[in-house]
Amino acid sequence: MTESPFRAKTAPTTSMNGATRLPARRDDATTPRQDETPASAAAGQADPHVPAQRQDEPHEPAHDDVAASGVPFDMDADFPDFLGQFVDWQTPDARPAQQTTTQQAEVSPVEDGAPQARTIASPQLLRPRPLEPTSGPRRWVHAMTGGLVNLGPSAAQLREQERMARIQRPLRGAHVTTYLCLKGGITKTTTCIGTALTAAQYRPEAVVAGDFNPDAGDLAERVTGREGLAGVNQLAQHVDSVTSIGDLSRYLYSEGRLTVLPGEPDPKLGESLTSAQFNAVIEILSSYYSSIHVDAGTGITHPIMPGILARTDTLVVPAAYSITGAKRAYETLAWLRSNGFGRLASSAIVALTERDLVSREVDKNAVLAMFEGIPVVKVPADRHLADGAQVHLEQMQPRTREAFAEIAALIADRYPA
Repeated sequence: MTESPFRAKTAPTTSMNGATRLPARRDDATTPRQDETPASAAAGQADPHVPAQRQDEPHEPAHDDVAASGVPFDMDADFPDFLGQFVDWQTPDARPAQQTTTQQAEVSPVEDGAPQARTIASPQLLRPRPLEPTSGPRRWVHAMTGGLVNLGPSAAQLREQERMARIQRPLRGAHVTTYLCLKGGITKTTTCIGTALTAAQYRPEAVVAGDFNPDAGDLAERVTGREGLAGVNQLAQHVDSVTSIGDLSRYLYSEGRLTVLPGEPDPKLGESLTSAQFNAVIEILSSYYSSIHVDAGTGITHPIMPGILARTDTLVVPAAYSITGAKRAYETLAWLRSNGFGRLASSAIVALTERDLVSREVDKNAVLAMFEGIPVVKVPADRHLADGAQVHLEQMQPRTREAFAEIAALIADRYPA
């Protein structure tokens, strides 16, 4: 049987001590040794199985030629770019740990020559979900259609969400809010409690309200429902021994998320508190609490009052639609301006509480005009607050809760940037 001239000839191998000797490299095989002469060249005869080569073109054997000649091809010479892509390749055990976060740092050069990390944001893979209505007919339509019909939030819901975002504004350091008016009996303590309860419900940090009324204030009793609580004078006398929140908690009481520092039920002891003692108490409170609410007394000339005003960041002035309530609030702001506390008067907040029985002779627009340029929040009359008993935020009317939330938002607007 005649052998086909197109069949590749196998490379000859020689056995050496039981091992198979591999063919020589192509550069060794294509260049004959000095002591070796190809048989066909010696005989002067051409190999009939190898096609004739033109004299004017170099011989570049194809893969079949190499296989036919029994010489393996050179990977570096024939495929110079093939191995180059594996130069930096490492085994799985030698690879550096991959970042598992959704963001990776990319190094970019800077002018000084030191590399600087640049964050690459991950793509947004989920479509933003439209806001769902939480109340009213819009919520009913959304629920009845299984969410297929979404009319979106109402204007009231959007205002509420915007107000909650303001209340939750980040606070760095301590912020003291003081509730002060020259006249008592116009819901000063109630405004302090309602605002502090609202702040404690929505703010991330702990909130404390202190009773610094020297005339036997009842802030702690109206928050906790417990009578005869005392704490401010004892804390003022032993403030140097407070080195931890555990030491401080002996003088504090809590109701829900709001912490209170009771005042002094004995008016004689309450009158003895000085500005220096107030500063010491506020200093230790600010070490553990950021949002501090101070229920001050009506005696603006009391020895404790200079210390309170000096440490106050935001002032809330309770007022009423009555002639006396409106005038005393206005006089409070005027006194502050004329006694070196103009910064408090210019940034004050007026809480104007409505009454069930208000004479028709009182011009409400004229009352509002007295506080032009100052934010005024109208607090509606609420039966839950009229009795002077323990205050529960959830038992207030929705409009009352909304008013206290607006006061808390206005206070947060005054937090330092």
